[in-house]
This record gives sequence, structure tokens and C-alpha cells, in this order.
Amino acid sequence: MRVWLAALALIAIASAPSSADDDTTVAADPDHGAFGVSSQSTSDASGSTAQTTHHIGTYHSEPACHAICTGDLTCPDGTFAMHSWIELPNGATTDDSFWCPSEGQPPVTDGLVAIAFQRIPLPPSTFTVQPPGGKTLVNFDTNFFTRPPNLDRTIRLLGQRVDLRIRASSYTWHFGDGESTATDKPGAPYPRLLITHNYVRTGRYATSMDTTWVADYRVGGGNWQPVPGGVTITGSSVGLRAIEASPTLVGYGG
Repeated sequence: MRVWLAALALIAIASAPSSADDDTTVAADPDHGAFGVSSQSTSDASGSTAQTTHHIGTYHSEPACHAICTGDLTCPDGTFAMHSWIELPNGATTDDSFWCPSEGQPPVTDGLVAIAFQRIPLPPSTFTVQPPGGKTLVNFDTNFFTRPPNLDRTIRLLGQRVDLRIRASSYTWHFGDGESTATDKPGAPYPRLLITHNYVRTGRYATSMDTTWVADYRVGGGNWQPVPGGVTITGSSVGLRAIEASPTLVGYGG
């Protein structure tokens, strides 16, 4: 029985990207079973594009046994089951599975979806600080909040449609003075002060926020199930200056 080396079918993000920067695919090398993410973006005003590919791993599939198979390795029609796995760039293997070719396509497993999820472009972590204008007061409840979107993505894995519902699950707020806090809430604008921080000294601080995304997936319109693990996106820092208030005479009544 000859050994099969199966390649992942094209995995294309089908979420109606708003710009060329969002045009991303996860693709397979049909000769070697390698698959990775290709990001296409506009490189200049002329509209030409550049593409960068990030290698994810190599998908392998071969007969689970040769000549004689017993037990679960024999399919109902008498053929041999197939053994599939993913070889990661560091040489480790993951996502072992056994399946019967007579019963349809190779299974889209939790592990395979998790690997694809790690490579789907997600929006950067952005947030708002109140008071606005990059200044706050010492010993004052400085307010932090964000407005994370819910994301829908459709990809193709092993020739099958996979829908993803992606959502923010937690946030880590870094206040720039050595203090940080983790929450499962995005905060809220004033006057709902859900996530605040008091600066005890004047100075300039680099604040930031990290967002952890999780997802559910379904294959071919089936039942929704969770994708193992999550993806944390580190946010860029936002400058904030803490100052002391100066008393000002605004009126006097006699």
C-alpha cells in the first residue's frame, strides 16, 4: 500500500475585507503538504501588492497500517483507516487523527482549527482614556475602556467550509507605573467608571492594553464548538501625563 502525502486545501478568509491590508489566505503547497498564511497588502500608490507567507507546518496523511489491520483501524468497508498528523516547524507533531476514506473527507479537528485561528489577522488592541487629551490628575480616577468588535470569519480547511465566531474574552491593562490589572469586561465611558486607575505621582506614563480573543467554530453548518486556546494581541502604548491641579479663583461673592 503506497504512502499518501495529503496537502491542505486553500484556506481563504471570506469576511469581505475592507482594504487590501485585510486580504489574507492560508494556503497549502500541493506537492509537499506545507501550509501557511499569505498576507497581501498594497505596497505603493500605484496599487501594486506585496505578499508575505508565514509557514505553519506540514500536514501528513498515510495508511494507518499495511497488509493487515485489526480493530478500529479497519473501516466498515474493509479498507484501512488513514492516519493524519501535523508536523510543526520545530519538528514536534500534533493533531493525530484516524479516519476512513470511504466515509468522506479527512476530519477537520479541533487542533487543525486552532492552528488556523492562530494565523488569522485580528484587529489591534485600541482603547480610550478619560479625561481626553493625554492628561490626567494625580489621585484622580482615570478611566479606561475599549469597544471590541465581534468578528465572523469563514475559512476552508481540507476542502470544507469552517465558520468562526471570534470574540474578545479578556483584557490586560498596563497603566505604565508598574501596575496592571486583568478583566473580562471592556470598561465603559464616563460616568460608568468600571476600570480606573489612580496615579500617585506626576509624570509621563506609557499605557497599553492586551486583548485575548477566543472563538467557536462549526464545520459545514454543523454544531458550534469551542476552538482550543486563545490568541492574545499586544496593544501599542498610549502616552499619558499625570499632573497636579492648580487652584484657580473663579469668583468671589460679597
